[in-house]
Amino acid sequence: MPQADPVRRGAAAASVVFGAALWGTAGVAQELGVPEAPTVTVAVVRTVLGGLALLVAAVAFDGPAAIVDVLRRGRGTTLLAAVAMGVFQLGYLTAIRLTGVALAVLVAIGSAPIWAGAYDLTRGRRPSWRWTAATALSLAAATLLLLPGEDSVVDPLGIVLGLVAGLAYAAYAVVSKHLLERGVAGIPVMGVAILGGGLLLSPALAWADVSWVATPRGVVSALWLSLVAAGLSYIAFVWGLARLPTPTVTTLTLAEPLVATLLAVVLLAERLTGLPLVGAALLLVGLVLASTERPVRRLGVDPSPERR
Repeated sequence: MPQADPVRRGAAAASVVFGAALWGTAGVAQELGVPEAPTVTVAVVRTVLGGLALLVAAVAFDGPAAIVDVLRRGRGTTLLAAVAMGVFQLGYLTAIRLTGVALAVLVAIGSAPIWAGAYDLTRGRRPSWRWTAATALSLAAATLLLLPGEDSVVDPLGIVLGLVAGLAYAAYAVVSKHLLERGVAGIPVMGVAILGGGLLLSPALAWADVSWVATPRGVVSALWLSLVAAGLSYIAFVWGLARLPTPTVTTLTLAEPLVATLLAVVLLAERLTGLPLVGAALLLVGLVLASTERPVRRLGVDPSPERR
């Protein structure tokens, strides 16, 4: 990747942080705006409208041919990305409903690098000490979160769904990267995957209550979750990603759990005490270690500065 001047690098870093911070608002937007809405309907509205917004942006930036290119080159890969995105959104938003914003975000986002590292192991890539330490901390954290505590109660199902969401997001990242490595544009890939995930979840609208969408709070929440916390956030993220090294970007995306936790404490009065607090702290340390990972080496192959 060619070196950019400091001002351009700074703008790219700010764009990534801005996008990640917008991701961090999603949980609070759901719980503060439409706490009564079934999470599956929130997931459908967010992904369908957000995916459509990204496809409109893709046409504006790259032309209609970019979307056709994704579908032509992707084929099964695009479907896998859509399934992963649908599972992520449903698991993520449901975990937030069950365990609270701060803890659910930390579990989902904190476990994603661990799942991705496990996939790397199956591909013959040597684990680093950072990934090993982050995995050990995350496992210890999950154990603490699932233990019964006297000070506070954590819903085990919420923790499991957070882990499932992390796995799904890691899968989405892996299959999307395969598309990007084929030379397709980033925004169309994300738009197709997010919209596809929403369409796969949309049959749930036949039985789930969607009346919240017609309320003033519901409209505001739906627009924020889809156009801002999905559409605009991904555009800002992709713009910065194209101009910065991947390890730098993964570190900057730590803004997401930090913003989510801060908003949950200030706006939702969430508090973590006892074992959940210790578990959340371990997850955050593990996430920092995983996100500051250097490029990994494939066993028996010379390291490449651009390979993660």
